[in-house]
Amino acid sequence: MKLVQTVLVFLALLSVGFLSCKPKVNDSPEPEATGNLNIQTPDQARDGETVVIKVIDDAGRPVSETRIYSPEYLGDTAEDGSLATFFREPGNYELTARKGNASEPGFAEAKGMISIIPSPIELEAFDGIPPLLPPGEIYSGDQHYKPGTTVRFSLRNIGNTEINLNNSAPWKIQNREGEVVFKPLALQITVPLSPGETKEWIWNQKDKDDHQVSEDGYTVVLNCSEGEYRLRFWIIPEGMTP
Repeated sequence: MKLVQTVLVFLALLSVGFLSCKPKVNDSPEPEATGNLNIQTPDQARDGETVVIKVIDDAGRPVSETRIYSPEYLGDTAEDGSLATFFREPGNYELTARKGNASEPGFAEAKGMISIIPSPIELEAFDGIPPLLPPGEIYSGDQHYKPGTTVRFSLRNIGNTEINLNNSAPWKIQNREGEVVFKPLALQITVPLSPGETKEWIWNQKDKDDHQVSEDGYTVVLNCSEGEYRLRFWIIPEGMTP
């Protein structure tokens, strides 16, 4: 019965956009008026590269708990008004920042744009399994893993010049709140990656205290000489797998 209830909860999350990162229900009191909002973001970034979006009010103060869309939900800004995110495909993206509800006093909204260009690196997860989705749901393309199974991911140099890793495992795992749940031990050596070359790593789903992490969405954050890049994947219940 407990497994059935767990599966039903995850299916409900999927049906409201769990895989497409649509907004979560927020039961907290509505925020007070903040005046006009402004979105600060780079004009251009690469696909997969970390993009920091910041929202400030008309007095230049950071605005927290602001929902960011592009048009899908990307996340909420932190206390310093920022949200670290990424875009998987090249293209021009319109950004929308919303604070509060449109039908209530204090609502504020702002628009912005960012251009995403092709990256010289390819960060991918693999060996996942397709999830069981409710009727009408479309598989998003992110990799999914059963609890306790090995998460595998790779970095491939798809550019024309050599890139460098500043150690043997320059990555960490973050949860959806941006907290680091695991960071591997690494040899402090520079690792070159020639054009066409691939480097692979694995994660056993254990946190820094060697405990199994919970079923949820996670992000690989990896640094190399080309910048910081991100990759999302999901750990889902046994009952949601074929």
